[in-house]
Amino acid sequence: MKNHKIDVKIFANLNLILFFALTVLANIFIGYLIGYGLSSLTNNDIWKIVFLFLGIISGLYNGIMELLKEAEKQDNELRTKKEGKRDNNKNNNSFDD
Repeated sequence: MKNHKIDVKIFANLNLILFFALTVLANIFIGYLIGYGLSSLTNNDIWKIVFLFLGIISGLYNGIMELLKEAEKQDNELRTKKEGKRDNNKNNNSFDD
């Protein structure tokens, strides 16, 4: 039987995709609810459309900002790993005269 190793980073990436989708959908839903409330008060359906689009824009903006933060975090982790390896190689390759 083969021993399959599960990569935890796959779950982190799936979690990031799920968080992005939930952020966008929640903003759209909240925007629609605000528009629905205003349209029921004013008897004008334009508020639903306006706040639906505002929810879409807000959701995409927040989702993309979160993705950029996560990408920067992963880039910093990768950079520190490379610097750590470089420091270890410098320490191992030093010659004493």
